[in-house]
Amino acid sequence: MDRVMLHRNPMGGLVMCDPVGPDYLDDPDREVAVEAGVRLVNVLLRFGVNLEQISADKVCHSCTDVKDAYRITLGTLTVDDTHSMASQLESFALEFEQMRERLCSIPPHQAVPTDGSA
Repeated sequence: MDRVMLHRNPMGGLVMCDPVGPDYLDDPDREVAVEAGVRLVNVLLRFGVNLEQISADKVCHSCTDVKDAYRITLGTLTVDDTHSMASQLESFALEFEQMRERLCSIPPHQAVPTDGSA
């Protein structure tokens, strides 16, 4: 949508302009960042980790050389929360490692077919 604004001298009356819709305030860069943040939160929730203060923050290009328009900030965690989240993720990682070791120790001829045929 073209946003054409016809500027006139204020003495001649109000400025004539095309009305805008909700898309005028859209920010595709922020939408992409929020999508990434939501994806991360949903994955971490599956592991019992909740980042309640996660946010998509606009990058200040005059004070940093970051190329992205937005950066995902994970928030501030207490030491106890950090230990709790790390413990939760470590327990899942250990469980996955143990499952993988068990699967790798099964001889190929004893493995159950994954396509549903037996």
